[in-house]
Amino acid sequence: MTREQRLRNLILDRYKSLRQFALEADIPYSTLMTLLSRDIGGASFDVVVKICKKLDLDPLEFCEEV
Repeated sequence: MTREQRLRNLILDRYKSLRQFALEADIPYSTLMTLLSRDIGGASFDVVVKICKKLDLDPLEFCEEV
């Protein structure tokens, strides 16, 4: 499972939808969708930190996992 798939699953386990998560994490929905459909490694570190903070994940540990 890729990091993007794992992230999508974590979000959907805790939130009703990806859009709801984006609103609550204060990131643009389009940014979240681009990140999930491409590579999280190309995302802004600030965005990754916001996502991980909202999901109670350590950004450095999450980004190291493959």
